[in-house]
Amino acid sequence: MIQIAVCDDENTVINQIESLLVSICDKEGMRADIDVFYSGSTLEKEVLSGTRYDLIFLDIQMESGDGITAAKNIRKTDENTLLIYVSGYDQYLMELFRLDVFAFVKKPIEAAAFQNLFLEAYQKICSKNFYYSFRYKSEEHKILCRDILYFESSGRQVRIHCHDGSVRVFNGKLSEVEEEVRRGKNPFLRIHQSYLVNYFLIRSRTKKEVVLVNGERLSISEDRQKNFGLEYGKLLRGEIDV
Repeated sequence: MIQIAVCDDENTVINQIESLLVSICDKEGMRADIDVFYSGSTLEKEVLSGTRYDLIFLDIQMESGDGITAAKNIRKTDENTLLIYVSGYDQYLMELFRLDVFAFVKKPIEAAAFQNLFLEAYQKICSKNFYYSFRYKSEEHKILCRDILYFESSGRQVRIHCHDGSVRVFNGKLSEVEEEVRRGKNPFLRIHQSYLVNYFLIRSRTKKEVVLVNGERLSISEDRQKNFGLEYGKLLRGEIDV
């Protein structure tokens, strides 16, 4: 799931963008959580409070404050979010380049062009910053998939082992996690009933085990050895071809 913020002081524009995003995600089988803001200052406060968005649609000119100022302050806190400006004006383009803006959408918004742009942004986000989100004790959490070594099934819980040595826990099934991460760009391979491993963080492998970049060894169950070997080989060949 990716986190999206839409900020504009026009209800019609907010509604149009939100409707387009929902329609595209439904059609493409993608998951997105969308927050709406009607001023740059409220969006800025939300980001400064710790909320992280993968993608922000931001109007340049709003009565309650311009989007360029908000973007400058957001960039001081979050260098990774993709910014897409929405405006009926183009005199700000040079300023936008200085803020590392991903794209510019001109009003009135054309649906087909918007879809192509969003799909391009989505692919960029997934290739670099695909998150796994989960809920535990009434709190929503998210972790960059590239930082996850492996998921481990432990009774009725799933343990997330991270590259930095930390372990996160939540209630769930490993089969459900496997289905969720399959939609992302970061491949995870099921090597055991209890293990779902990040392909990119496998240092080496034999027929019976994988060695992760931190030196940890995990067993490959006999019934999964053949399928794991096929999937691993396919991914490895893909990297070499690139």
